Amino acid sequence: ASPKYRLMKADIDHPGIDSWTEVIPEGENVMSSAAIIDGKLVLTYNQDCSQHAYVYTLDGKQMHEVELPTLGTVWFSGDKDEKEVFYGFSSFTFPSCIYKYDIDNNKSELYMAPKVDFKSDDYLTEQIFFTSKDGSKIPMFITYKRGLNLRGNNPVLIYGYGGFNISLNPSFSTMRIPFLENGGIYAQVNLRGGGEYGEDWHQAGTKMNKQDVFDDFIAAAEYFINENYTNPQKVAIMGGSNGGLLVGACVN
Repeated sequence: ASPKYRLMKADIDHPGIDSWTEVIPEGENVMSSAAIIDGKLVLTYNQDCSQHAYVYTLDGKQMHEVELPTLGTVWFSGDKDEKEVFYGFSSFTFPSCIYKYDIDNNKSELYMAPKVDFKSDDYLTEQIFFTSKDGSKIPMFITYKRGLNLRGNNPVLIYGYGGFNISLNPSFSTMRIPFLENGGIYAQVNLRGGGEYGEDWHQAGTKMNKQDVFDDFIAAAEYFINENYTNPQKVAIMGGSNGGLLVGACVN
Protein backbone atom coordinates (compact mmCIF):
# COMPACT_ATOMS: atom_id res chain seq x y z
CA ALA A 1 0.00 0.00 0.00
CA SER A 2 1.23 3.49 -0.91
CA PRO A 3 -1.32 6.10 0.22
CA LYS A 4 0.86 8.92 -1.19
CA TYR A 5 1.77 6.90 -4.31
CA ARG A 6 5.00 5.66 -5.84
CA LEU A 7 6.20 5.00 -9.39
CA MET A 8 6.64 1.41 -10.54
CA LYS A 9 8.06 -0.19 -13.70
CA ALA A 10 6.68 -3.31 -15.39
CA ASP A 11 7.94 -5.54 -18.20
CA ILE A 12 5.39 -5.34 -21.05
CA ASP A 13 5.93 -9.05 -21.73
CA HIS A 14 5.43 -9.93 -18.05
CA PRO A 15 3.00 -7.26 -16.79
CA GLY A 16 1.89 -9.06 -13.61
CA ILE A 17 2.34 -7.24 -10.33
CA ASP A 18 4.90 -9.78 -9.19
CA SER A 19 7.32 -8.50 -11.84
CA TRP A 20 6.99 -4.80 -10.98
CA THR A 21 10.04 -2.93 -9.70
CA GLU A 22 10.08 0.38 -7.86
CA VAL A 23 11.52 3.43 -9.63
CA ILE A 24 10.46 6.28 -7.29
CA PRO A 25 9.51 5.29 -3.73
CA GLU A 26 6.62 6.81 -1.81
CA GLY A 27 7.68 10.13 -0.29
CA GLU A 28 6.50 12.63 2.28
CA ASN A 29 4.31 14.43 -0.29
CA VAL A 30 1.65 13.10 -2.66
CA MET A 31 2.79 12.22 -6.18
CA SER A 32 0.17 13.82 -8.46
CA SER A 33 1.48 13.18 -12.00
CA ALA A 34 4.28 11.51 -13.93
CA ALA A 35 5.41 11.85 -17.55
CA ILE A 36 8.37 10.85 -19.71
CA ILE A 37 9.68 13.88 -21.62
CA ASP A 38 12.97 14.00 -23.53
CA GLY A 39 14.01 10.68 -22.05
CA LYS A 40 13.53 11.90 -18.47
CA LEU A 41 10.85 11.60 -15.83
CA VAL A 42 8.92 14.75 -14.91
CA LEU A 43 6.99 14.31 -11.65
CA THR A 44 4.69 16.69 -9.83
CA TYR A 45 3.92 16.49 -6.13
CA ASN A 46 1.28 18.07 -3.92
CA GLN A 47 3.02 19.78 -1.01
CA ASP A 48 0.52 21.39 1.37
CA CYS A 49 -2.01 21.71 -1.48
CA SER A 50 0.25 23.43 -4.03
CA GLN A 51 2.32 21.66 -6.66
CA HIS A 52 6.07 21.23 -7.00
CA ALA A 53 7.78 19.68 -10.04
CA TYR A 54 10.97 17.63 -10.31
CA VAL A 55 13.04 16.09 -13.10
CA TYR A 56 14.47 12.57 -12.65
CA THR A 57 16.47 10.17 -14.76
CA LEU A 58 14.55 7.13 -15.97
CA ASP A 59 16.19 5.03 -13.26
CA GLY A 60 14.87 7.32 -10.54
CA LYS A 61 17.74 9.69 -9.72
CA GLN A 62 16.62 13.28 -9.03
CA MET A 63 18.25 15.85 -11.31
CA HIS A 64 16.59 19.10 -10.18
CA GLU A 65 13.44 20.84 -9.00
CA VAL A 66 11.70 23.11 -11.50
CA GLU A 67 11.64 26.68 -10.19
CA LEU A 68 8.04 27.90 -10.44
CA PRO A 69 6.87 31.54 -10.18
CA THR A 70 5.07 31.08 -6.84
CA LEU A 71 2.87 28.58 -5.03
CA GLY A 72 0.39 27.26 -7.58
CA THR A 73 -0.57 24.55 -10.05
CA VAL A 74 1.61 23.26 -12.88
CA TRP A 75 1.03 20.91 -15.84
CA PHE A 76 3.62 19.69 -18.36
CA SER A 77 3.51 18.95 -22.08
CA GLY A 78 6.14 17.21 -24.16
CA ASP A 79 7.10 14.04 -26.01
CA LYS A 80 9.29 11.27 -24.65
CA ASP A 81 11.66 11.50 -27.64
CA GLU A 82 11.78 15.28 -28.23
CA LYS A 83 13.60 18.05 -26.35
CA GLU A 84 10.84 20.68 -26.60
CA VAL A 85 9.10 21.02 -23.24
CA PHE A 86 6.32 23.38 -22.13
CA TYR A 87 4.45 23.78 -18.90
CA GLY A 88 1.41 25.75 -17.83
CA PHE A 89 1.19 27.48 -14.48
CA SER A 90 -1.46 29.37 -12.54
CA SER A 91 -2.29 30.54 -9.04
CA PHE A 92 -5.02 32.59 -7.34
CA THR A 93 -3.42 35.91 -8.38
CA PHE A 94 -1.47 34.56 -11.36
CA PRO A 95 -3.39 34.05 -14.63
CA SER A 96 -2.58 30.82 -16.50
CA CYS A 97 0.68 31.25 -18.44
CA ILE A 98 2.71 28.92 -20.63
CA TYR A 99 6.47 28.58 -20.17
CA LYS A 100 9.05 27.01 -22.44
CA TYR A 101 11.33 24.85 -20.35
CA ASP A 102 14.97 23.88 -20.97
CA ILE A 103 14.92 20.53 -19.20
CA ASP A 104 18.71 20.00 -19.28
CA ASN A 105 19.66 23.41 -17.87
CA ASN A 106 16.57 23.85 -15.67
CA LYS A 107 15.67 27.22 -17.21
CA SER A 108 12.15 28.57 -17.83
CA GLU A 109 11.15 31.25 -20.31
CA LEU A 110 7.72 32.86 -20.52
CA TYR A 111 6.20 31.73 -23.81
CA MET A 112 2.60 32.97 -23.70
CA ALA A 113 0.60 35.04 -21.20
CA PRO A 114 -3.06 36.14 -21.35
CA LYS A 115 -4.03 39.80 -21.46
CA VAL A 116 -6.01 40.25 -18.26
CA ASP A 117 -6.81 43.64 -16.75
CA PHE A 118 -5.76 42.56 -13.29
CA LYS A 119 -2.81 43.82 -11.22
CA SER A 120 -1.57 40.66 -9.49
CA ASP A 121 0.76 42.58 -7.18
CA ASP A 122 -2.22 44.40 -5.65
CA TYR A 123 -3.48 41.14 -4.13
CA LEU A 124 -2.21 38.73 -1.53
CA THR A 125 -2.64 34.98 -1.13
CA GLU A 126 -1.80 33.37 2.19
CA GLN A 127 -2.18 29.82 3.44
CA ILE A 128 -3.38 29.19 6.97
CA PHE A 129 -4.13 26.03 8.95
CA PHE A 130 -7.19 26.13 11.20
CA THR A 131 -8.47 23.63 13.76
CA SER A 132 -11.59 21.58 12.95
CA LYS A 133 -14.11 20.27 15.46
CA ASP A 134 -12.15 17.07 16.22
CA GLY A 135 -8.81 18.89 16.53
CA SER A 136 -7.54 18.13 12.99
CA LYS A 137 -5.51 20.85 11.24
CA ILE A 138 -7.10 21.84 7.91
CA PRO A 139 -5.33 24.00 5.28
CA MET A 140 -7.00 26.94 3.54
CA PHE A 141 -5.87 29.52 0.97
CA ILE A 142 -7.10 33.10 1.48
CA THR A 143 -6.89 35.77 -1.25
CA TYR A 144 -7.72 39.46 -0.84
CA LYS A 145 -6.60 42.99 -1.71
CA ARG A 146 -3.41 44.18 -0.04
CA GLY A 147 -4.11 46.67 2.72
CA LEU A 148 -7.71 45.50 3.20
CA ASN A 149 -9.08 46.69 6.52
CA LEU A 150 -9.94 43.50 8.42
CA ARG A 151 -12.50 44.77 10.92
CA GLY A 152 -15.15 42.11 10.96
CA ASN A 153 -17.31 43.38 8.12
CA ASN A 154 -15.72 42.03 4.94
CA PRO A 155 -17.70 39.75 2.60
CA VAL A 156 -16.13 36.27 2.54
CA LEU A 157 -16.76 33.62 -0.13
CA ILE A 158 -15.62 30.13 0.90
CA TYR A 159 -15.23 27.40 -1.74
CA GLY A 160 -14.98 23.71 -0.89
CA TYR A 161 -15.30 20.21 -2.34
CA GLY A 162 -14.00 17.54 0.03
CA GLY A 163 -14.51 14.24 -1.75
CA PHE A 164 -13.58 11.57 -4.29
CA ASN A 165 -9.83 11.98 -3.77
CA ILE A 166 -9.96 15.28 -5.72
CA SER A 167 -7.34 17.89 -4.79
CA LEU A 168 -8.11 21.61 -4.87
CA ASN A 169 -4.93 23.37 -5.95
CA PRO A 170 -4.47 27.12 -6.53
CA SER A 171 -6.11 28.39 -9.72
CA PHE A 172 -7.05 31.67 -11.39
CA SER A 173 -10.55 32.77 -12.38
CA THR A 174 -11.61 36.06 -13.95
CA MET A 175 -15.02 35.63 -12.30
CA ARG A 176 -13.41 36.33 -8.92
CA ILE A 177 -11.84 39.63 -9.99
CA PRO A 178 -14.83 41.96 -9.39
CA PHE A 179 -15.37 40.40 -5.96
CA LEU A 180 -11.71 40.87 -4.98
CA GLU A 181 -11.53 44.38 -6.44
CA ASN A 182 -14.49 45.42 -4.29
CA GLY A 183 -13.01 44.22 -1.02
CA GLY A 184 -14.13 40.60 -1.00
CA ILE A 185 -12.11 37.80 0.57
CA TYR A 186 -11.95 34.54 -1.40
CA ALA A 187 -11.12 31.33 0.45
CA GLN A 188 -10.46 27.81 -0.85
CA VAL A 189 -10.54 25.10 1.81
CA ASN A 190 -8.71 21.81 1.43
CA LEU A 191 -11.21 19.63 3.24
CA ARG A 192 -10.76 16.02 4.21
CA GLY A 193 -12.16 13.66 1.60
CA GLY A 194 -9.97 15.22 -1.09
CA GLY A 195 -6.62 13.96 -2.30
CA GLU A 196 -4.33 16.72 -1.01
CA TYR A 197 -2.50 14.46 1.45
CA GLY A 198 -3.06 11.09 -0.17
CA GLU A 199 -5.42 8.18 0.30
CA ASP A 200 -5.51 8.48 4.10
CA TRP A 201 -6.80 12.08 3.78
CA HIS A 202 -9.38 10.86 1.27
CA GLN A 203 -10.65 8.08 3.52
CA ALA A 204 -10.78 10.50 6.48
CA GLY A 205 -13.74 12.21 4.76
CA THR A 206 -15.75 9.33 3.32
CA LYS A 207 -18.61 7.05 4.41
CA MET A 208 -18.93 7.09 8.21
CA ASN A 209 -16.38 9.93 8.33
CA LYS A 210 -18.36 12.23 6.02
CA GLN A 211 -19.58 14.40 8.90
CA ASP A 212 -15.95 15.46 9.43
CA VAL A 213 -15.97 17.12 5.97
CA PHE A 214 -18.99 19.23 6.94
CA ASP A 215 -17.39 20.07 10.29
CA ASP A 216 -14.20 21.16 8.49
CA PHE A 217 -16.19 23.54 6.26
CA ILE A 218 -18.13 24.97 9.20
CA ALA A 219 -14.87 25.46 11.12
CA ALA A 220 -13.48 27.43 8.15
CA ALA A 221 -16.37 29.90 8.39
CA GLU A 222 -15.93 30.10 12.16
CA TYR A 223 -12.24 30.90 11.66
CA PHE A 224 -13.08 34.02 9.63
CA ILE A 225 -15.57 35.17 12.25
CA ASN A 226 -13.29 34.47 15.23
CA GLU A 227 -10.30 36.15 13.56
CA ASN A 228 -12.41 39.26 12.84
CA TYR A 229 -12.26 39.03 9.04
CA THR A 230 -16.05 39.06 8.87
CA ASN A 231 -19.32 38.30 10.67
CA PRO A 232 -22.07 35.66 10.15
CA GLN A 233 -24.12 38.01 7.93
CA LYS A 234 -21.23 38.40 5.45
CA VAL A 235 -20.23 34.73 4.87
CA ALA A 236 -21.18 32.86 1.69
CA ILE A 237 -20.30 29.25 0.85
CA MET A 238 -19.94 27.74 -2.61
CA GLY A 239 -19.33 24.34 -4.19
CA GLY A 240 -20.27 22.28 -7.22
CA SER A 241 -21.27 18.62 -7.63
CA ASN A 242 -20.01 16.94 -4.45
CA GLY A 243 -19.32 20.49 -3.25
CA GLY A 244 -22.98 21.29 -3.81
CA LEU A 245 -23.90 18.48 -1.44
CA LEU A 246 -21.38 19.96 0.99
CA VAL A 247 -23.05 23.38 0.80
CA GLY A 248 -26.53 21.88 1.16
CA ALA A 249 -25.54 19.91 4.25
CA CYS A 250 -23.85 22.88 5.90
CA VAL A 251 -26.66 25.35 5.12
CA ASN A 252 -29.18 22.99 6.68
